[in-house]
Amino acid sequence: MSFNSTDEYQKFETLFKQYYSGLVVYASRFTGNTENAEDLVHDLFIHIWEDNRILGTDHIKAYLFTSIRHRCLNYLDHLKIRNEYQEKILQKGDITGMLTWEYYVEAELRQHIETAIDHLPPQARKIFLMNRFDRKTAVTIAAELGLSPRTVEKHLEVALKSLKKELKDYLPTTLLLWLFP
Repeated sequence: MSFNSTDEYQKFETLFKQYYSGLVVYASRFTGNTENAEDLVHDLFIHIWEDNRILGTDHIKAYLFTSIRHRCLNYLDHLKIRNEYQEKILQKGDITGMLTWEYYVEAELRQHIETAIDHLPPQARKIFLMNRFDRKTAVTIAAELGLSPRTVEKHLEVALKSLKKELKDYLPTTLLLWLFP
């Protein structure tokens, strides 16, 4: 939903600029993590954007800080439930639950890898996919694309450096070295 007037948009922009950083600091006290706090604050402002009636509220500061506190507590409850579920799986040796968890982790990791590949420059992405998934050599790729083998190797080098950098938080170093030598 968009705002009906420039005035409403300016109110939203002012509200965002005035309270964003304070809300992130406040939320990070709950989450212990600035990145998660920023996500929660962004979600709150998206809610305000979608329901712009809130902008007319007289006690907007109280509303914002109360709302972010509730969002943080809900986030922590969700995190606690997820951690308890993982713990129960490990304690019981529930292979079905563990497989479900492994599937979830694998799917999430696969999504991060696909996103990282999508962020590559088009030519580097094409060459990387031909090399890693079609198992083609640099010489074969060069012949198919009308490039020199050295150019293909440079594109692979660019792709691998970019992927290592983008995936460093998701994959252990040894796995990165194995996937992207």
